[in-house]
Amino acid sequence: MGKRKRKKGLAAAVLEYLPLHVLYLTFRSLPLKSAINLSNCIAGLAFRFDCKHRRRAVQHLLHAGITEDSEQAEAIALRSYQQFSMLVVELCKFDQIVPLGSISERISASALHPEFQDEIDEALKKPLILVSAHYGNWELAGIFYHKRYKHDIISVMRPFQNPFLSKLVQKLRQAEGHQSVDKNGSIRVLLKSLKQGKSIAILADQHASSGEGVESLFFGQPCRTHFSPALLHLKTGIPILVSVTRRVDNNFNFEYVLDRPISYTPTGNKEADIKAVTQLYTSSLERLIQQQPEQWLWSHRRWLNINRKSARQT
Repeated sequence: MGKRKRKKGLAAAVLEYLPLHVLYLTFRSLPLKSAINLSNCIAGLAFRFDCKHRRRAVQHLLHAGITEDSEQAEAIALRSYQQFSMLVVELCKFDQIVPLGSISERISASALHPEFQDEIDEALKKPLILVSAHYGNWELAGIFYHKRYKHDIISVMRPFQNPFLSKLVQKLRQAEGHQSVDKNGSIRVLLKSLKQGKSIAILADQHASSGEGVESLFFGQPCRTHFSPALLHLKTGIPILVSVTRRVDNNFNFEYVLDRPISYTPTGNKEADIKAVTQLYTSSLERLIQQQPEQWLWSHRRWLNINRKSARQT
């Protein structure tokens, strides 16, 4: 398992949290359009002055083959910053914008490939292992899934180093029928939840440690992907359904896009089976992200052969 990061000291945590809390209150007080305009300005400033992550995002877009043009990659990276800033506004203002009971009015559901719509609809009648990405507004997916498909859902949350920030995000995430658990030691909790007839949701698009992931290909480049969805699928036989919650405008409207359910027949070689299933949902995420790449977080160090010490040594 990956090492736990140390929590910040009290003074450092307070100093980091206070400006974020002021921003939270500011977004809460503004109309949605004004809050988004402000967030876009902040994203533009961050993109301009955060040279490290701007450069990394551009490099990753080129590395993944999304574009071969540096200027176009920079434009996509800027939009990615803006999309993330919109997510922050949407989280801060969620309860002001839409009552939970009417969340389905703001989110439509569709199949990535329409020919698999019937297969997807059939799978959604039962509990699932849901795999998604830091794409669009991923925080809405669990709430929408529970309201639309009537299954309780357990999601995995990586704890923040700042306890005040962690508490705020946990408050924004929790909703009826949707709970979060700490990623550390979560496999037993997730297995128990599946046996109780609940669905589980895991974000599987970021780099995993050697103890938590297996090597796979993402946009044709080597990476290490979390294998917990594969392990749970092989243990239970419950299908994996890969989806993203895509933003369709700047007025809190989204599309829940689903790929074909994954049901894998084990070969008896556990290591090979885990790797095969992990690649299946990694490729599925790639297909979904590729449609509108600006909605994914490109500054994250996803790959093994770029922006890592091992890559620089080869």
